[in-house]
Amino acid sequence: MIEGKDNINFFEVNIVKRILLLLLFMMLLPFAEKAFASNTVIQVNKEVNVYDNRSGSLVQVGTLSAGQTFEVTKDYGLNWWQIRWGGYYGYVEKKSTKVVSAKTYKNTVPAVTKITDYIVPTKVAPIYDNTDIKLVQFATLSKGIPFPIYNKMGNWYGIAVDGRLGYVHSNNVVEEKGKHTTNTTKPVEKPTTTLPSKKNGYIEALENVTLTDFRREKAMAIATLLKGQQLEVVDSMDPTYVKVRWGKSYVYAEKSKVKFVNTPAYKNVGKDSTMKNQYFIPTSPNSELYDNSAKTLKPFAKLDTNRRYPILKKEGAWYVTVLGGRVGYIHSSKVAMDRGVPVLMYHHFLKERELGRFKNVSTTMTDVQFAKEMQYLKSKNYETITDDELLRFMRNEITLPAYSIVLTFDDGLLSTREYAYPVLKKNGFKATQFLITYRNESAKDGQIFNHNDLQAISRKDMTNMQDVFAYESHTYNLHTLVQNKGKMLLIPYHEVVKDLQRSKTMIPKAKSFAYPFGQYNANTIKAVKESGFVMAYSTKHGYNNPYDDIYQIKRLASNQKTTFAQFQKMVLPYAK
Repeated sequence: MIEGKDNINFFEVNIVKRILLLLLFMMLLPFAEKAFASNTVIQVNKEVNVYDNRSGSLVQVGTLSAGQTFEVTKDYGLNWWQIRWGGYYGYVEKKSTKVVSAKTYKNTVPAVTKITDYIVPTKVAPIYDNTDIKLVQFATLSKGIPFPIYNKMGNWYGIAVDGRLGYVHSNNVVEEKGKHTTNTTKPVEKPTTTLPSKKNGYIEALENVTLTDFRREKAMAIATLLKGQQLEVVDSMDPTYVKVRWGKSYVYAEKSKVKFVNTPAYKNVGKDSTMKNQYFIPTSPNSELYDNSAKTLKPFAKLDTNRRYPILKKEGAWYVTVLGGRVGYIHSSKVAMDRGVPVLMYHHFLKERELGRFKNVSTTMTDVQFAKEMQYLKSKNYETITDDELLRFMRNEITLPAYSIVLTFDDGLLSTREYAYPVLKKNGFKATQFLITYRNESAKDGQIFNHNDLQAISRKDMTNMQDVFAYESHTYNLHTLVQNKGKMLLIPYHEVVKDLQRSKTMIPKAKSFAYPFGQYNANTIKAVKESGFVMAYSTKHGYNNPYDDIYQIKRLASNQKTTFAQFQKMVLPYAK
């Protein structure tokens, strides 16, 4: 039984075999042209794309299958092989191939034939070799890319792929008759010496082009490359986007909005890898990045005022960064130094008339003050980010908007249900509660709020508020002071680990931890790690930056004595 795709039947394959024998016989005729051959043969390590370069941009026209061999027409620089492809040349990346001693197929075809008709794939179309009775796929044609017909019999089209006869089923293509005339003795090649690749090649913006970071779930526009300006290409293999370097990461430009060039018009070349772990934030809407290599400043990109940009150096009144391998200058009057992501810490909430014994207690604030602070964050378009995003930011795996903030609530108190949850939900904010899980296990569902007491949220409360709150650990039952020293620091190490692991029985997905009373030491950190927590929050005042210690995350506290002006200054992503 013959194996294949698209309802291939025995009769059709027999026809194909007869055609193949006829073609092989014709190759022996004295008037036939010598079949194309090359001294270099490559084997494909994994499926590799084939690109057409005639337009000046790389356009994918097909793929070569893993394990298959192909003859090379030219060694095309450091990164590419050139092969014959449908009346012109195609290009494949060297890194996905290896040179072998000989080709493994037998179905060679003459290099000369007159082409009048084409097939156009209606979807990705497999190309088969049938010399060993069983059909073996050795390549594909890309959807919508015309390919010349070598012959036709039944439901099969024969095509010449790099001097190799292959067959495509008619279910996958439509035929175009008499629309093209191409002589395959003279493949068309764009007269360039190199192709855009990882080590050479540049893009030029055909219009103002957004440079986008895709590392978060929500794509972030980082900057705009101005029309006519150029950047160095890191990778151009994606069919939709071109990859360029940004600091120690990458951003992407839409291929349809750029063209490829081989030599840059600019001279301000810079090394992104030398960036410092320092960042600036544009504070002016006029945030152009300038080329300073000529006598006059010329803008080549525009920066976003809600983004952090890595600093290469400072020259006088100018900050210097690198975007796409190109050095850019922005005046210090238009930027401020980023101080990192703020993490706000809250505990207990009451109305003014309910304060009583909690008046002037640092861990308590009024509902009115909290609502005002949250409304301010909303009005300034702050984004509340999750533990996971903060962790990735501190590992330098992602960047975050300049106006990002983390909201945390310690102790898992019922007052958060009464006064914090409705405000957060109204503003569309996310937050984290650190639970002393012994107390939450014991809390009864449906309890009535009593402002004279410190009550814990119940399991039902947790479920009802999970659209806003994520729940993490504040120990199982170690939130106790003994002569102003936390119990966590006083008991044996193995008991600490046991307690922390027990805290996760109620919140099994917990990944972060908050130190009770902000007290910890080297052994505490070790116990937190051993218990499976990947990050931990302290009460140390400050902001958080890439490469900071993820087990000593700093926080900022707002309380009854914090003025609104102080709060505004505290959450600002940069120092004025």
